[in-house]
Amino acid sequence: MEDRMAYKFLSEDWIKAYAEEWNKNEKLMNDLKNFSASIKYYVEGKENDAVELIIEKGKAVSAGKADPNKRYDFELWASLENWKKLATGEMGPRAAMLTKRLKFKGSMITAMKYMGAFEESLKMMGRVPTVWDV
Repeated sequence: MEDRMAYKFLSEDWIKAYAEEWNKNEKLMNDLKNFSASIKYYVEGKENDAVELIIEKGKAVSAGKADPNKRYDFELWASLENWKKLATGEMGPRAAMLTKRLKFKGSMITAMKYMGAFEESLKMMGRVPTVWDV
């Protein structure tokens, strides 16, 4: 296995690596071909360190530091511990949302419509080499 650099969770480098994983996932991009949105991710209590992912027709077109003055279509945040459980598959995305361990802001109707892809995108977080010590 090639030795890849590990990134600090939800850092600018991490979200860029995540966007690359996203665009390698044909099924995800196909399932979201009619979906475009701006998504903000952060660790609970660290909203100033939030990162963003911009999706256009299912493809990640931009990733980086979130703009504190921008309104995002979706915001996702959780404690570091719960993000880790999601990324490692210890906790399912749907269960995490229902139990409010993964907090969510945005259109619930849209999220439900794309629940399969949404779950896939969260599971995919585990594919990015991650340093959890943030």
